[in-house]
Amino acid sequence: MKLVFKKVAGILAEILGIDDEDITMNTKLNRQEGITALDVAKLIIGCEQTFGITIQDEEVHKFQRVGDLVAYIKKLREV
Repeated sequence: MKLVFKKVAGILAEILGIDDEDITMNTKLNRQEGITALDVAKLIIGCEQTFGITIQDEEVHKFQRVGDLVAYIKKLREV
């Protein structure tokens, strides 16, 4: 799970132009954190490319925090 988190944090940090150490599992994926819908879309695409997975559009709204996305990716990779 730690490796998945590090990769997701790296992708998000690059999108936002911040240090990946500023991202935690509890970082919220919303406007209050300065993360736009476009940023989330870029994050999803980056994760799909990095992990070789497909994240269904109807699942994206369920990702409230970085940890939610990490858990989803981990679950997909176990199947």
